[in-house]
Amino acid sequence: MNEALEKLYSCLQRMIGLHRQLYEVCKMERDAFVAADSKLILEHTSAKELIIETIRQAEADRIRISAQLSVLWKKPLSDLTLNFIIREIEPEDSKNAERFRSTLTALTVLIERARKLNESNRSLVEKSLEHVHAMKKNVFSESVPQTDTYGNQGQKLAPTGGARLLSTEA
Repeated sequence: MNEALEKLYSCLQRMIGLHRQLYEVCKMERDAFVAADSKLILEHTSAKELIIETIRQAEADRIRISAQLSVLWKKPLSDLTLNFIIREIEPEDSKNAERFRSTLTALTVLIERARKLNESNRSLVEKSLEHVHAMKKNVFSESVPQTDTYGNQGQKLAPTGGARLLSTEA
């Protein structure tokens, strides 16, 4: 296998490792959300941002290596997908074509898992925020007032406006 393909394979292996880390951090982030541990949430969110930035750098390396291949093979860069590379090298080197194929599969699965877990985390946060807003409405009397209250003479009383903030003293 030529040097550019070997560099590409190494870059893809690095990306697999980074996406595994991303998936694990997303799982830990979810656990921190469930535990409502703000310190852990911040730590995991920062770690996730760092991993994503590292993935972006690895992707830039992959594009640079693919550009080298496009010059060597005299093909447009846009044509050099992993599937295309696999098809090109398979007749001459089926072993390395299989290595690239398994790398592509692993990367695709990890990216999808991390994406789904991140979507699930986002949904969990959005639902939690809805509950916080509902509790805030209850505390600051923005909820619907109760009209089923009766006075001493058995007459229905006018709504009182719900909960009130009695004091703002610390």
